[in-house]
Amino acid sequence: MVAAESVRLVTGSRHRYPSLSMRSPPHHSPGRHGALSGEERIRGSFPGRVLAAVLAAAVLLVATSPAARAQEFGDLENEALRDRPIGSVRLEGLDRIQRQEILNNIRIAAGQPYEPRTIRDDVATLYRLGHFESVEATAEILPDGAVEVVYRMTEQALILDLQVIGNKLISDQELRAVIPLYAGGPRDDFLLEQSVLRIKDLYKQKGHYLVEVTVDESRLRDTGILILRIIEGPRVRVKEIEFVGNDAIPAKRLSAQIGTSESFGIFSKGLLDPEGLIDDAASLDRFYRDQGYVDVRTDWRIQLSPDSREAKVTFVISEGRRYRLRNILIRGSGVAGPTPLEVFSPQQIEALVVLQPGEVFRAIQVRRSIEAVRNAYLAMGYVDANVSDAYARTGESAEVDLLLTIFEGEPAVTGLVLVQGNLLTKDKVIRRLVRIRPGRPLDGRELELAEQRIRQTNLFNDVRATIQDPRPGSPNVRDLLIEVKEKDTGSVNFGVGLGSDSGIFGEISVNQRNFDIADPPLTLDELVQGRAFRGAGQTFSLAITPGTEVSNYSISFGDPHLFETDISANVSALYRNRIFTDYDENRYGFSLGLGRRLGDRWNLGLSLGWQRVSLTDFDPNTPIEVFDDRGPTNLPSIGVSMVRTTVDDFLRPTRGTRINLGVQQFLSGGGDDGGSMFTTVTAGVTSFFTLDEDYLGRRSVLRLSGDLGYIFGGDAPVYERFYLGGRSFRGFEFRTISPKATGTIGAPTTPINEPVGGDFLFFLGAQYEVPLVDEFLAGVVFVDSGTVDDEVSLGEYRVSVGVGIRLFLDALGPAPLAFDLGFPILKQEEDLDQLISFSAELPF
Repeated sequence: MVAAESVRLVTGSRHRYPSLSMRSPPHHSPGRHGALSGEERIRGSFPGRVLAAVLAAAVLLVATSPAARAQEFGDLENEALRDRPIGSVRLEGLDRIQRQEILNNIRIAAGQPYEPRTIRDDVATLYRLGHFESVEATAEILPDGAVEVVYRMTEQALILDLQVIGNKLISDQELRAVIPLYAGGPRDDFLLEQSVLRIKDLYKQKGHYLVEVTVDESRLRDTGILILRIIEGPRVRVKEIEFVGNDAIPAKRLSAQIGTSESFGIFSKGLLDPEGLIDDAASLDRFYRDQGYVDVRTDWRIQLSPDSREAKVTFVISEGRRYRLRNILIRGSGVAGPTPLEVFSPQQIEALVVLQPGEVFRAIQVRRSIEAVRNAYLAMGYVDANVSDAYARTGESAEVDLLLTIFEGEPAVTGLVLVQGNLLTKDKVIRRLVRIRPGRPLDGRELELAEQRIRQTNLFNDVRATIQDPRPGSPNVRDLLIEVKEKDTGSVNFGVGLGSDSGIFGEISVNQRNFDIADPPLTLDELVQGRAFRGAGQTFSLAITPGTEVSNYSISFGDPHLFETDISANVSALYRNRIFTDYDENRYGFSLGLGRRLGDRWNLGLSLGWQRVSLTDFDPNTPIEVFDDRGPTNLPSIGVSMVRTTVDDFLRPTRGTRINLGVQQFLSGGGDDGGSMFTTVTAGVTSFFTLDEDYLGRRSVLRLSGDLGYIFGGDAPVYERFYLGGRSFRGFEFRTISPKATGTIGAPTTPINEPVGGDFLFFLGAQYEVPLVDEFLAGVVFVDSGTVDDEVSLGEYRVSVGVGIRLFLDALGPAPLAFDLGFPILKQEEDLDQLISFSAELPF
């Protein structure tokens, strides 16, 4: 008979992973959430801290002695146990927890050789399940020579009820939504700690910086009722922000880099957020490094008022010296270590670096240099190329050397282009936007451009393009994977709108941005469930918008790749009724447009159209020019346009330029009053510049715009001439910047102050938009200037200035709601002012 030998592993912890040095589960102490524990009381005074240090040293010496380790682990490494087969695994202490769940989470099993490390890993795994208060593992040699492993577990107590008390600002429902524990579930101290932190975060978001959340440990231990006590404390507002140590950069510039703001009535709550101060310090650090201050250090401190309702935040800055770049050092790196560059020479790399010797060592310039160098490698097919940077100070002078280490890798050839996630959208819709062809060198830059093009279709919620690992046996061939997540591209809209230029109007519209005219429904269910007329990337729109001043009825269909070519096509039909003060304008017609992209920036367009226009419901004050053009008149036309755009976002651009040139020839008109032949030439440019970006990525954008128009070759009717005013020239009434009528129906020879349009238009404007609250509210200041005349002239020039706000609400569409106050500062005697203008505003 073999004498029984045993090894005993005991561990228990409820706040972190188990440690094998613990011989029994710790007692539940209220020290974390309630009264101070004994250890915390010792730490409260200097003699106590000394005593604690002495005790810790003594414990450490004893615990690390060979005798202590033998006592702790028994004979864990006893050769009599090692490599013996495990005869059985016994689980003890299970009540609510299923045995199979434990077996699924441990690695020890009958028939395996005994391994102490595996047992320790199993104990740690069982603790991570969160079901147990303590876990004990023992191993014994059985009479037949095998080893029996026993896991003894004490299950966590159940939480019978969960209560939150002391909360007035936040409801019980809101608090329970962030608490991961629940009545009837087991106690889990990790989740309990998470509950406390999440509740505190909720309150801090509302400005309650001093909130306290404690757990009634005794009630939880004795009755199983979890009570979270909340002391909300006062709402703390930031009344003053101060910068100390900023000798080189004024506080005004630093204030623009932080998210914390001073309380200012209804315009800024100024709530104190400690987590936000961490981001602010990081933002200031990054800003200083971008200015060349390599040694900058930032910190902050908070001073509370006596009633703890107001706070002063002081950012403490140690700027250090401003460094300049002395030399650029370039070296290659390979798998085995430093290696010479093969693709580009060091001189070519230096030419790509934005930052040059002698210039201020700006971190932002370093980042741009790294991007430029890597893009050069990506263009050559070196998709694994990596560029890292380091800098070294040079002696006592304020200079640094920049070291660029380049791993070139190997050139790649495009393999397969795989598309995943498109359940309804056809592959060709996505593939035609990926301009990387199998068998050709893999241009890594094209990957990001392909993602951008696919996103701009607005057909997908998420787009990700990745280069796959090399194929086995073909290390240079790399497949591309395009992963998309489709969005709901169809909508039926019912709404009411209001604009200062268009009055009140309603809308009923049906839109589909991923239309497929060749996919009719086979059943009614397919149509109702949106599985028909979808998937080809075409567009369809049907809109009915009756209004008090303007009514529009239209239907349109478009295909961005007609017959799988690079030619786009759009056909539309419309009926429009516009009610002016002295007459009504009615027009209906159709148009056909063809377009062709020339590269990524230029687009050539050709348009054919026909409209029939009539003016009705005159009164005696109707201008005689309007009455003479009453019609009905047929207006066939043909036009050519060129558009060049580099903007980064068509709905909310922050950088780039859009240039448009157009010529439209109206052919010989026909109708009850004959017609005329005339040509309209237009040109416009709109540029966007990001002048500032805060730590949240919100950008302050300057928009500069200019428009020019001229009509020649014949007399254009009043409804095709140029006008400005209203939203097109803020501060002046709608369409009132225009030559005026020479008479009326009732008095043909008496001039009146009614606009009849001009043949020449000139406009220059500037608008600066600054984010105010999150992403949905922004403020603008603007200057509008220009004129409309019968001939090329700037003699009657107008200028207005103003302020406004922009509301970005997804529920109301992609265009922001614009509200502006305009004030003319240069105007003509007959001009009519308009203080307020509002509508949905598109960037072009």
